[in-house]
Amino acid sequence: MKKSVYALMVMMALNIGYAFAGTPEAHQPKALKVLTSQIYEMLGANAIPNEIRGSKAEVRVAVDEGNYLRILSIETENEALKEYLKGAIDYEKLSKGTFQKGMVYRIPIEVASR
Repeated sequence: MKKSVYALMVMMALNIGYAFAGTPEAHQPKALKVLTSQIYEMLGANAIPNEIRGSKAEVRVAVDEGNYLRILSIETENEALKEYLKGAIDYEKLSKGTFQKGMVYRIPIEVASR
């Protein structure tokens, strides 16, 4: 009888451990997703010129000490898009999120053709 009580206690302890192992942790949005959404908000606030419609670019950015967005490079074939991106998001202050300072983020951007 004693052995069955001990066995029952061990099984209950293991079941409690399994129950706590499956508990999800608090979800924190990834830094890239937060950064991307803020960049798209910045771009949406400006009027989009017709000469950049349908163009694509890959932008490499970093966040500096004051939570300012710094463009490191823009890879695109459209020079007008390059200038538009520099003017719209370079040295802009980010409003929310905790970003790792000095980390380079790659963000693809495609301008809708209408």
